[in-house]
Amino acid sequence: MPHDGSEMSDKALEKAIDFSKAFQSEIIILHIVDDRLIPSSAILGFIGEKSSLEDAKMQALNILKLGAEAMLKDRMEKVKANGINVRFITGMGAPEEGIIDVAENEHVDLIVMGSRELKREKEYGAGKLKLLGSVARRVSEIAESPVMIIK
Repeated sequence: MPHDGSEMSDKALEKAIDFSKAFQSEIIILHIVDDRLIPSSAILGFIGEKSSLEDAKMQALNILKLGAEAMLKDRMEKVKANGINVRFITGMGAPEEGIIDVAENEHVDLIVMGSRELKREKEYGAGKLKLLGSVARRVSEIAESPVMIIK
Protein backbone atom coordinates (compact mmCIF):
# COMPACT_ATOMS: atom_id res chain seq x y z
CA MET A 1 0.00 0.00 0.00
CA PRO A 2 1.96 2.99 -1.28
CA HIS A 3 1.67 6.03 0.96
CA ASP A 4 2.90 9.53 0.19
CA GLY A 5 1.43 11.26 3.24
CA SER A 6 -1.58 12.59 1.34
CA GLU A 7 -5.25 12.50 2.31
CA MET A 8 -5.93 10.13 -0.59
CA SER A 9 -3.27 7.73 0.70
CA ASP A 10 -4.93 7.87 4.13
CA LYS A 11 -8.27 6.94 2.51
CA ALA A 12 -6.56 4.05 0.73
CA LEU A 13 -5.03 2.92 4.02
CA GLU A 14 -8.52 2.77 5.57
CA LYS A 15 -9.62 0.49 2.72
CA ALA A 16 -6.46 -1.63 3.08
CA ILE A 17 -7.21 -2.06 6.79
CA ASP A 18 -10.75 -3.23 5.94
CA PHE A 19 -9.42 -5.77 3.44
CA SER A 20 -6.71 -6.94 5.82
CA LYS A 21 -9.23 -7.57 8.57
CA ALA A 22 -11.50 -9.49 6.21
CA PHE A 23 -8.73 -11.64 4.73
CA GLN A 24 -6.42 -11.76 7.77
CA SER A 25 -3.53 -10.42 5.73
CA GLU A 26 -0.49 -8.27 6.36
CA ILE A 27 -0.15 -4.67 5.16
CA ILE A 28 3.04 -3.33 3.68
CA ILE A 29 3.19 0.44 3.84
CA LEU A 30 5.53 1.60 1.11
CA HIS A 31 7.06 5.00 0.53
CA ILE A 32 9.20 5.65 -2.51
CA VAL A 33 11.42 8.72 -2.34
CA ASP A 34 11.36 10.16 -5.84
CA ASP A 35 15.02 10.63 -6.64
CA ARG A 36 14.02 12.90 -9.51
CA LEU A 37 13.34 15.52 -6.82
CA ILE A 38 17.05 15.78 -6.07
CA PRO A 39 18.60 18.56 -8.13
CA SER A 40 20.46 17.43 -11.19
CA SER A 41 24.22 17.28 -11.39
CA ALA A 42 24.18 20.59 -13.24
CA ILE A 43 22.49 22.29 -10.29
CA LEU A 44 24.78 20.56 -7.80
CA GLY A 45 27.77 21.34 -10.00
CA PHE A 46 29.10 23.82 -7.48
CA ILE A 47 30.40 20.81 -5.53
CA GLY A 48 33.95 20.27 -6.79
CA GLU A 49 34.52 16.52 -6.81
CA LYS A 50 32.17 13.97 -8.34
CA SER A 51 32.40 11.79 -5.23
CA SER A 52 31.27 14.78 -3.13
CA LEU A 53 28.36 15.26 -5.52
CA GLU A 54 27.22 11.67 -5.10
CA ASP A 55 27.69 11.88 -1.33
CA ALA A 56 25.57 15.04 -1.20
CA LYS A 57 22.83 13.38 -3.26
CA MET A 58 22.81 10.28 -1.05
CA GLN A 59 22.68 12.41 2.11
CA ALA A 60 19.69 14.32 0.74
CA LEU A 61 17.91 11.09 -0.18
CA ASN A 62 18.60 9.59 3.25
CA ILE A 63 17.14 12.68 4.91
CA LEU A 64 14.01 12.33 2.76
CA LYS A 65 13.73 8.62 3.70
CA LEU A 66 14.01 9.44 7.42
CA GLY A 67 11.34 12.10 6.98
CA ALA A 68 9.05 9.58 5.30
CA GLU A 69 9.53 7.11 8.14
CA ALA A 70 8.67 9.79 10.71
CA MET A 71 5.68 10.97 8.66
CA LEU A 72 4.21 7.47 8.37
CA LYS A 73 4.96 6.21 11.89
CA ASP A 74 1.48 7.10 13.15
CA ARG A 75 -0.11 5.28 10.19
CA MET A 76 1.84 2.15 11.13
CA GLU A 77 0.62 2.47 14.71
CA LYS A 78 -2.96 2.78 13.46
CA VAL A 79 -2.63 -0.47 11.51
CA LYS A 80 -1.10 -2.25 14.51
CA ALA A 81 -3.92 -0.95 16.73
CA ASN A 82 -6.32 -2.84 14.45
CA GLY A 83 -4.47 -6.08 15.19
CA ILE A 84 -2.88 -6.25 11.75
CA ASN A 85 0.73 -7.15 11.03
CA VAL A 86 2.39 -4.27 9.22
CA ARG A 87 5.77 -3.67 7.63
CA PHE A 88 7.26 -0.44 6.36
CA ILE A 89 9.44 -0.38 3.27
CA THR A 90 11.14 2.65 1.78
CA GLY A 91 12.78 2.86 -1.58
CA MET A 92 14.26 5.39 -3.95
CA GLY A 93 13.50 5.99 -7.60
CA ALA A 94 10.47 6.63 -9.75
CA PRO A 95 7.42 5.92 -7.53
CA GLU A 96 5.55 3.80 -10.08
CA GLU A 97 8.59 1.59 -10.70
CA GLY A 98 9.29 1.23 -6.97
CA ILE A 99 5.69 0.26 -6.23
CA ILE A 100 5.69 -2.37 -8.96
CA ASP A 101 9.09 -3.75 -7.93
CA VAL A 102 8.06 -4.14 -4.29
CA ALA A 103 4.73 -5.70 -5.27
CA GLU A 104 6.54 -8.28 -7.39
CA ASN A 105 9.35 -8.96 -4.89
CA GLU A 106 6.93 -9.29 -1.96
CA HIS A 107 4.36 -11.29 -3.97
CA VAL A 108 1.52 -9.00 -2.91
CA ASP A 109 -2.05 -10.09 -3.58
CA LEU A 110 -3.48 -6.60 -3.99
CA ILE A 111 -2.10 -3.08 -4.34
CA VAL A 112 -4.41 -0.56 -2.67
CA MET A 113 -3.47 3.03 -3.44
CA GLY A 114 -4.87 6.51 -3.55
CA SER A 115 -4.96 8.66 -6.64
CA ARG A 116 -4.56 12.34 -7.07
CA GLU A 117 -7.07 13.43 -9.66
CA LEU A 118 -5.75 15.50 -12.49
CA LYS A 119 -8.50 17.87 -13.58
CA ARG A 120 -8.83 19.32 -17.03
CA GLU A 121 -11.61 21.79 -16.34
CA LYS A 122 -10.09 24.51 -18.53
CA GLU A 123 -10.14 22.21 -21.52
CA TYR A 124 -13.43 20.42 -20.96
CA GLY A 125 -15.48 22.57 -18.57
CA ALA A 126 -16.10 22.21 -14.85
CA GLY A 127 -16.77 18.66 -13.72
CA LYS A 128 -16.51 17.18 -17.20
CA LEU A 129 -13.28 15.19 -17.02
CA LYS A 130 -11.19 13.90 -14.18
CA LEU A 131 -8.14 11.76 -14.82
CA LEU A 132 -6.18 9.47 -12.55
CA GLY A 133 -2.89 10.71 -11.23
CA SER A 134 0.04 9.56 -13.31
CA VAL A 135 1.53 7.21 -10.69
CA ALA A 136 -1.78 5.39 -10.07
CA ARG A 137 -2.41 5.15 -13.80
CA ARG A 138 1.04 3.69 -14.54
CA VAL A 139 0.84 1.20 -11.67
CA SER A 140 -2.60 0.03 -12.80
CA GLU A 141 -1.34 -0.43 -16.35
CA ILE A 142 1.89 -2.29 -15.56
CA ALA A 143 1.49 -4.17 -12.25
CA GLU A 144 0.86 -7.88 -12.41
CA SER A 145 -1.03 -7.74 -9.11
CA PRO A 146 -4.58 -6.39 -9.06
CA VAL A 147 -4.70 -2.68 -8.24
CA MET A 148 -7.50 -0.96 -6.29
CA ILE A 149 -7.40 2.79 -6.72
CA ILE A 150 -9.19 4.86 -4.09
CA LYS A 151 -10.44 8.31 -5.08
